[in-house]
Amino acid sequence: MSLLETALVTVVDASLGVWLGSIVFFSFVGAPTTFDVLGDDAGRVVNAIFPKYYSFGTALGFVASAAALVARVGPYDGVALAVLPLVGVALNLYARQVLIPKMERAGDDGFAKYHKQSVALNGVTMLAVGVALVVSHL
Repeated sequence: MSLLETALVTVVDASLGVWLGSIVFFSFVGAPTTFDVLGDDAGRVVNAIFPKYYSFGTALGFVASAAALVARVGPYDGVALAVLPLVGVALNLYARQVLIPKMERAGDDGFAKYHKQSVALNGVTMLAVGVALVVSHL
């Protein structure tokens, strides 16, 4: 493996690892702690975090996918690996561009309704990123 390929593989793993870590931290530590401390006001804080959270994941997903394709990491010359983060990117873009505006328009009453959708999208994204990290080592 060339030095460039090694560097790109490192970029893939770092991007996916940081993304997965951010999802796990936000989902299981950051958001629950915010709700424990702030109660009803936590929705406003979490809603303020969401745009940055989804943009961060989208950027990491694009970096991982591009590096996988250039380095041809994983099955099918990197295509199989590149698709998994792109699933997460698509879900993040939907959440950022469609779901967040719906939450904002709905106000506090809509948070509960759209929170379930957000949790589901986050879970599927976490699964896609986790599987991509495994695939990167096949």
